[in-house]
Amino acid sequence: MRTYLQHHAHLTDAELALTLAVVRPCTFRKGAELFRPGPPPDRLYFIESGLARAYRLVRGEDITSAFYGAESFCFDTLSLVAQVPTELYFECLTDVVAHEILVPDLNRLFRRVPPIERLGRRINEDLVCGLTERLRAFQMDDLKTRYLALLCQNPELIRRVPQRHIATYLGVKPESLSRVRAQL
Repeated sequence: MRTYLQHHAHLTDAELALTLAVVRPCTFRKGAELFRPGPPPDRLYFIESGLARAYRLVRGEDITSAFYGAESFCFDTLSLVAQVPTELYFECLTDVVAHEILVPDLNRLFRRVPPIERLGRRINEDLVCGLTERLRAFQMDDLKTRYLALLCQNPELIRRVPQRHIATYLGVKPESLSRVRAQL
């Protein structure tokens, strides 16, 4: 996390020390649950290595809404920002090395360390842009185009994640994704 912060937030040594003082390293085994539906989470995670996903249950079916890999922040944006209950589950798809940050500590950092506040804003801007592009793709692109875009953007994800999770992330049943993959 130190390297990430130095590269993306451009902190002074004092700001870096203040930030790292509220971050707790942690590890999770494959299958571990990071969050579950309920009150807004009181923490978020920075994933150093490994892979996790967010999903919701819709009429008994699990639908993947996001993937989180190395150097990403793992949290329910809507729940955290709007302080509404989360309906998402977050699970580790592999063993994960992460850093936990409690929300009250993060809010104090936002007030005391301006580069951290700017980094938070950039992360949220990137999330909004990514979600806007994903919505555009759902409205405008066919499954083959969406799958190829995901393959180009993140080939490692395609190799490491079960096809059923990729399919629901793309908004289809696994059988539909299998047919598209067979055509490639």
